[in-house]
Amino acid sequence: MIGKLLATTAFVLGTCLAGAAFAQDPIVLKFASAFPPQSKTNSISVPAFIKAIEEASEGTLKIEHYPGGTLGPNPTTQLKLVEDGVVDIAEVVASYTPGRFRELEMFETPFVFESTLEASLTAWTLYQKGLLSGFDNLELVGIAEVGPYYVHTSKEVTKAEDLSGIKLRAGGAVQGAVVQGLGGVAVGGMPAPQIAENISRGVIGGALMDMGNLYNFRIADAAHYHVVNVPLGNVAVLFPMNKAKYESLPEKAKAALDKVRGEWFTTVLAENLDKQNEETLAKLKADDKHHIVEFSADEVKSLSEKLSSVKDGWDKGEGEANLYQQMIAARDAVRASK
Repeated sequence: MIGKLLATTAFVLGTCLAGAAFAQDPIVLKFASAFPPQSKTNSISVPAFIKAIEEASEGTLKIEHYPGGTLGPNPTTQLKLVEDGVVDIAEVVASYTPGRFRELEMFETPFVFESTLEASLTAWTLYQKGLLSGFDNLELVGIAEVGPYYVHTSKEVTKAEDLSGIKLRAGGAVQGAVVQGLGGVAVGGMPAPQIAENISRGVIGGALMDMGNLYNFRIADAAHYHVVNVPLGNVAVLFPMNKAKYESLPEKAKAALDKVRGEWFTTVLAENLDKQNEETLAKLKADDKHHIVEFSADEVKSLSEKLSSVKDGWDKGEGEANLYQQMIAARDAVRASK
């Protein structure tokens, strides 16, 4: 009888311990990216995010990172993966979903931002104020306003008029308008990983791209002329999370995520991308096959004036109704804080 009682007690105790262990198992979130594992974002920024959030959650959260298209190779479908619950967080290029994140297109206006960090913190400010649409079923974990973008061509370019008639890849409607303002011919519908091949085949003569991604997408293998003093706007890369998944998290896990997401993660993303931009420019300057081009002051002024109309869709109305001026005010506040 005593032996039977001891066996029963042991069984109950084991079951309770197993139940406690099960209850303490962390919630696993899948973090996906279609872009290369060696990118600054996937090799440095996301691992830093994962480390910080797992420590802050005290074991309640675990992040599994899937770069290089492991869970979906098409960069244009990453947002759908998040919305469908296939992944929990993903690296999403906003311009690949035309019209969805309308206000973020403002950041593609030329001659506004000097760095990825400046533009990214400005965008986060607007998100916090509820001025960015398209996030109804999403929670924004971080945002990188990558740039500034510049012109990179396979054909020799030494002055502004040399861009006339060149087919340039444009990542959306705003960039299309920018290319036209430069005198080029905009070619859309081409994801970044296809740019280098299309330059090599002569389908396009170049592209608008930030410095840092020239090597990530092998564009530097095909385009050897780089105009570096005509900043042509920044492009939003979002890190959204499925809202339903976010709201289902236990309070402790949610608090940990809230501590790390937002300004902290945005700053980490942007600082590493700015560092990549600087490293890439230094690498290009050290390579004899690459040509760093600067247009004259008069040409830059003329292009700035010619491209100023790009902002007209947002620079209208007064006070809070004028989204463009709200963006500029937020940018100026970011600059003042640095």
